[in-house]
Amino acid sequence: MGRDQHSPPQPDVAGLASGAAPEWLTPEAAATVAGAEPGPFTAGEYRARLDEVRSRMAGAGLDALLVFRPSSVEYLCGYHTAETAPQPLLVTESDTRLYVPDLEVGRALATSRVGSVRFCGYTDALVSLRTFLDDAVAGLGTGARVGVEVGHASTPPQAVEILRAREVGVVHPDHLVERVRLVLSAAEIGCVEQAASATAAGTDAAVAEARRPEATDSSVAAAIAGALFERADSPSAWGPVVATGNRAGIPHSSWVGRRLAPGPTFLEFSGAHQRYHAPVMRTLVLGGLSPGDRRLADLSRTALAAVLEAAKPGVPCSEVAEHAWRAVGRLPGDVVFHGLFGYPVGLAHKPHWMDGAPFHIARGNHEPLQSGMVFHIPASFRSFGRSGVGLSQTFAVEEQGARVLTPGPADVAEVR
Repeated sequence: MGRDQHSPPQPDVAGLASGAAPEWLTPEAAATVAGAEPGPFTAGEYRARLDEVRSRMAGAGLDALLVFRPSSVEYLCGYHTAETAPQPLLVTESDTRLYVPDLEVGRALATSRVGSVRFCGYTDALVSLRTFLDDAVAGLGTGARVGVEVGHASTPPQAVEILRAREVGVVHPDHLVERVRLVLSAAEIGCVEQAASATAAGTDAAVAEARRPEATDSSVAAAIAGALFERADSPSAWGPVVATGNRAGIPHSSWVGRRLAPGPTFLEFSGAHQRYHAPVMRTLVLGGLSPGDRRLADLSRTALAAVLEAAKPGVPCSEVAEHAWRAVGRLPGDVVFHGLFGYPVGLAHKPHWMDGAPFHIARGNHEPLQSGMVFHIPASFRSFGRSGVGLSQTFAVEEQGARVLTPGPADVAEVR
């Protein structure tokens, strides 16, 4: 197979445990695996990401950064896998080193752009972690400042203890990589747009299934999932959510094999492309909307329109949120709303597509929006325990304002 600028280079690969290298890891096999899975981005894009992270490392006085969050590891070097064990990436001023169990060497070769891969046996996770971290700090010297982001559950608590015992200074930078990830490149936004095409197919599938007289919340969820998997190249990090009848009025309820109830059925899901997401909320309606449900739909439409109107580069997130609150007005006493008018989306791994720095369009965030940021607007309003409506879009912040990336109208869809 020919190699191009999207194909990862073959890194230096070596084992850390004693003993001979596995017989299957021949140079010929490694070369074949390294060319098996060209990635979505060029070498130049990965260099730009690392350059920005290294600039921030220098500003924080860091000699090295250990990255554990799987989506951040992928962002910096392309490595991704179906495995869930922590597999850290070491970033220094001039090198990147990926640490994996021996069974992950194939995935590292197929997907990563790193200077070197170091592996040890697929045994006790804590033993492997100690082996990895011993190697990571060996060349740094006593007193080196090592950044470890601890804001995500993928960072083992023992990692900090192990590093401190090795006489290095452990620093906890504030979402260093995740802050870089908040601004997407044109190529990344292209991935979100392709994910949005799969999302649209999920919407169509949901409507078609809901029109069957015997449809249930579970069959609608299955139809959505089938459409997403058929058109995507990677699974969504979360969902689909389908809640019908009074369960739509209970936040974060989902399908339980129940026939679709009269009134709203709440949906939330996302397609994925190269693990980039484009979520939406949609609402199916059986038999029309009651006056109370029309009120919920109006609130959803109003919130969505207000955010899209106000979101522009340089505008503080709190100002967008205040504009949306003014448009929504005082909520009726029975209505549940989270007060969140947007959260960043893009590259994400399980368990959720909210997989990045907390940077919300809400009253408490006074930082400005930047061109290239991508958000989901979760405009969901619920009459508590009775019914719920969600109408949302994923959009990009561009110089001229907000550009919706998810196809189709964010409105209720009458199904029968």
